[in-house]
Amino acid sequence: MVRKYKKSLGQNFLRDDVMLDKISSSINLSSCKKIIEIGPGDGALTRNLLAHNLPVTVVEYDRDLIPKLQGKFSDFHNFSILNEDILKVDLQHLSDKNSVIVGNLPYNISSQIILKLLESRVEYRSATFLIQKELAQRFCTSSKKSTKISLLAHFFTDIELLFDVSPDAFVPQPKVTSTLIRVSPHQRNIERLEQYLELKKILESCFANPRKQIKKSLTQLGIRSEKLSFESSSRPDDLALQDYFEILDISEK
Repeated sequence: MVRKYKKSLGQNFLRDDVMLDKISSSINLSSCKKIIEIGPGDGALTRNLLAHNLPVTVVEYDRDLIPKLQGKFSDFHNFSILNEDILKVDLQHLSDKNSVIVGNLPYNISSQIILKLLESRVEYRSATFLIQKELAQRFCTSSKKSTKISLLAHFFTDIELLFDVSPDAFVPQPKVTSTLIRVSPHQRNIERLEQYLELKKILESCFANPRKQIKKSLTQLGIRSEKLSFESSSRPDDLALQDYFEILDISEK
């Protein structure tokens, strides 16, 4: 029976054994006691993860894949499966500080999944995701220009670009290259989460008009730009995270 891939779910399954081994070996399992895999598809990477003899819980939205996954891994005592939408799953009850989160994420919801990790109080040791290369670069702050998503991501995490994966490693082949990233969380608490949400409001206002000088956006927020230590004529993507911390500090006074 020919498998019909669901474009609406962003399904591109890994098929390259060499790349699967490389991805598996890139996951930091130091002190890890549990692995959570998002979007296992038909279980190609899952088999590599189960070889570590740690509990592996997979979250798969496509109910048509559930019987195949259950059948393939029925002999593994350390395997469990949730047929759920990852964007609706309560990750706090699934993950803890000793968990590692892994996934070949659907392109169409990759950023939503990562932002969910950032904005929830879920604990995890690290996360390793395969995402579209363009999105991976937007998450990285090493580029000359900041993006809203990179600034939000680096408030709570460090993000490392590991390596690229070519389209021919997948079935069906996507039109773009993918990149494996590692997300390492900083310590967080309720106060930091509240700061994050305030920062998000500021960034959404500033990046709504990215060509507008920062002082104009701040005026609309009731923030006095003359108190800033940097040029208020700068544009939103010229500023580093530390500059936005300064704006946040002024807004709270």
